[in-house]
Amino acid sequence: MFTVGTWSLIAGAHWPPHYLAVALAWRWLYGAWPTWREALAIALHDIGYIGCKEMDGSDGTRHPELGGKIADFLLGKEYGDLIRGHSQGYADLAKVPTSKLYAVDKLAAVFESARFYAFRTSLTGELAQYRATSHGGAKRKDAQVSNVEWFRVIRCRMARGGLTAAINLLAPDGLGSVHGR
Repeated sequence: MFTVGTWSLIAGAHWPPHYLAVALAWRWLYGAWPTWREALAIALHDIGYIGCKEMDGSDGTRHPELGGKIADFLLGKEYGDLIRGHSQGYADLAKVPTSKLYAVDKLAAVFESARFYAFRTSLTGELAQYRATSHGGAKRKDAQVSNVEWFRVIRCRMARGGLTAAINLLAPDGLGSVHGR
């Protein structure tokens, strides 16, 4: 029987079109398409969800490990670290910095249809887990919000987190530092 994490990779939040959304976000944010190595890292970054019972539980939090190890072997440590740093939870746990992939992984939600996301993640069982754990757990009023409206709010929060990370990555000391001012 498939776990929630495995279903996520097949038809849920982390199914193959998610990687296209991450690539689109990469293009939008960094101004160029990912290189073939970066594209392979994007394709591998969530592979560790396979077999996970809880997306944000102890096994789900460690999902970057598998993709990171595969990328270490195939592409080198730089790309393994790109994958390991795409998740804030794992980066904190492993004491590694967040990577360029973190921002675009969050921004990828902007390229998602709210209705389609809510539909497929409710079928995989992910949505119930996400709603129960997002931002401190479900609140009484949250239960009255539709799955589509819930995702629209979460998508905005993810975009804000992705943009904040992008600003910190691209101009850590302000825009003047980018232009040598």
